[in-house]
Amino acid sequence: MVKTILITGATDGIGKHLAKKLASEGHHVILHGRNPQKLELATQEVRAVSLRGRVSSYLADFSNLEDVYRFVGEIKRDFQSIDVLFNNAGLYAGKERKASAENVELTFMLSVLAPYILTTELSPLLEQSSDVRVINTSSYMHRFAKVKDLDFGFENDYNPGLAYNNSKLYTIWMTRYLARDFFLRGSNITVNSYHPGLISTNLGNNSSDEQTKKSLFGRLMKSFSKNLDEGIETGYYLTLAEEVTGLTGYYFDDKKVKAVSEKGYTFEKAQKLMNYCQEKIDLFKEKQDV
Repeated sequence: MVKTILITGATDGIGKHLAKKLASEGHHVILHGRNPQKLELATQEVRAVSLRGRVSSYLADFSNLEDVYRFVGEIKRDFQSIDVLFNNAGLYAGKERKASAENVELTFMLSVLAPYILTTELSPLLEQSSDVRVINTSSYMHRFAKVKDLDFGFENDYNPGLAYNNSKLYTIWMTRYLARDFFLRGSNITVNSYHPGLISTNLGNNSSDEQTKKSLFGRLMKSFSKNLDEGIETGYYLTLAEEVTGLTGYYFDDKKVKAVSEKGYTFEKAQKLMNYCQEKIDLFKEKQDV
């Protein structure tokens, strides 16, 4: 069955490689990127291997909420249904804390807030599918998160490594929360997260900080990374495998459900995370109304 699959962060690494594989099998792939030149190149590469030539692309900078909502509006305008939303865009930031206009730390913005907005705003399109899947890219690095006072935005004691690790933990919390919420509302949307493995990508290169690129994170990515064919296996599995149908709220690694590092998880903490996201959204919308 041909599916319509939206992949964010599709101009590099996992996102682009997965898009090429899915397009080569005849699926309609929707690419997202923030750099116009890289997006054009990725679109050409994916289209060149597409079995049916059904490749779409959209430009948006997810560090800017106005761009996130513009992107959502364009997808709603151009599509009546989406089968898979693959939230893959991410960031490993520099040593200095950077934030959006709403004071959302950018690592959190790309890993948690933008996927939350896309999932909730695009849910009417997703619910048109009989087998709809939302896939959130987390990481094994969530095990090294340090949750302190639920400072989601790292407004105190910012650390780029912890910001990344915590964002991947919060991705799992968000996944659990949304899976539960959709289930209780009788929605057919399933939401799962996964660890793609250590893969050498341009993630750390999003930072202009040379120290970050040479950090332990960067060296690990280069030294112990999988190749991209291996790196997309679990994401590809979650996108299409029949045995995943109906499963929701889980964390996957190597195509299997795996236990997560709880880090004191409770539903109440997940609710606070979602409240934080909604507060930032409300702040943004208030500014738009002025």
